[in-house]
Amino acid sequence: MTNDQLLASVFEIDITPPEGYYLDGYSVRKEKSQGAHDPLMGQILLVKSSNRQLAIICLDLIAVGINFTSIIRKGIQENIGIPPENILVSCSHTHSGPVGFMPSFPGSISSDNPELQRYVSQQLVVAALLANNQLQPVQIGIGRGMIEGIGLNRNDAYAITDKEVIVLRLDSMSGNPIAVLMNYGCHPTVLGFTNLQYSADFPGAARANLRKIYPDTVFMYTNGASGDVSTRFTRREQTFQEVERMGRILSGEVLKVMQHITTHPDSRLFAHVEPVILPFRNFPSRSEAELELRTLKQELKALQRSGAELSAIHKATTRVEGATGQLLMGEGLEGIMSYESQIQVMMIGDLALIGLPGEPFTKTVLEIKQTSPIPDTAVVSYANDSRGYFPDDETIAKRSYEALISPYGAEVSAGLRDTALTILRRK
Repeated sequence: MTNDQLLASVFEIDITPPEGYYLDGYSVRKEKSQGAHDPLMGQILLVKSSNRQLAIICLDLIAVGINFTSIIRKGIQENIGIPPENILVSCSHTHSGPVGFMPSFPGSISSDNPELQRYVSQQLVVAALLANNQLQPVQIGIGRGMIEGIGLNRNDAYAITDKEVIVLRLDSMSGNPIAVLMNYGCHPTVLGFTNLQYSADFPGAARANLRKIYPDTVFMYTNGASGDVSTRFTRREQTFQEVERMGRILSGEVLKVMQHITTHPDSRLFAHVEPVILPFRNFPSRSEAELELRTLKQELKALQRSGAELSAIHKATTRVEGATGQLLMGEGLEGIMSYESQIQVMMIGDLALIGLPGEPFTKTVLEIKQTSPIPDTAVVSYANDSRGYFPDDETIAKRSYEALISPYGAEVSAGLRDTALTILRRK
């Protein structure tokens, strides 16, 4: 190969666990899983130039903690030599995957499951080895589209959302796509808490649709501005048929974007990990938190008695859940001032990927994309770690579920934005 030739390969594995594990995402869901409707996938994309190699991993899980990411990075480094800072682990945030990949924290149903973590991490290392043996010359290209009908602001259907889907296409030298990486921000919550089957939700349905047209291509999904965006106002029902419908919306736009992408040689690769401190907000006193919880419960009961719309009742219900979480956090995090985590920045050719360790909001993501020195910039949420919601100042002022359940003030989201932009500017 020439010094400026980009090599790439991709491999995917089924990481669906056996039935009987609890499902993550909904605190009101108490039953264990009852099998799988569709598979949960783990995918790894390797890209390599003459002097650098990167790995992007996409998992159909709600999120992972930094300790699990460290296990994966260590295994891949030991087996194929990729430095830890060059490995990004992202999650789709499906609410129909197993509990077990994040440590527990106050107000959360998540917990560590060493058995599941060992099972998935070992499979990913094997996938990395197989992919490393299949590297081939590729050309790359980037495209953009707009998604209508999936994600809206989950508290105000008329508020601004990031409707953009960014698509990275990697073609073999014969012109056939070997991998397509898509980035679109929305909670994959078509399926509700009554679902007890493993499912990748609408991102999985979109991938399956695209594979029918490109059976030799691996389609990978990364989430974007997800913190305040969901399918709450767009889904017609919480069924697998609705999952399929929304999957067709996403896959249809990605397919259209793919047809307009022109691939070209480009071997520029970059990766950097920046440690960050995420300071906690000042929690209300126990009596204040209890008062807010009682008040929200009363508001919920009033809505239920009045026969209010289901969307209003659902919003009030989540605020009660948020206030309950706030009360638990105030007690459970007493004496702790902050979390430690990291931001990761990657570049593949002209595409910059900003990996944030949790749930960024639309305002933050749009500010990053609009002020980035790299025109094609995508924010990847649930990247390498999951430290909760990063609400903006407007969300905090409204005391929504996301603001109540978050341990942070608006300065954290602003700090993540500024740190990401600083890395890009000094690159």
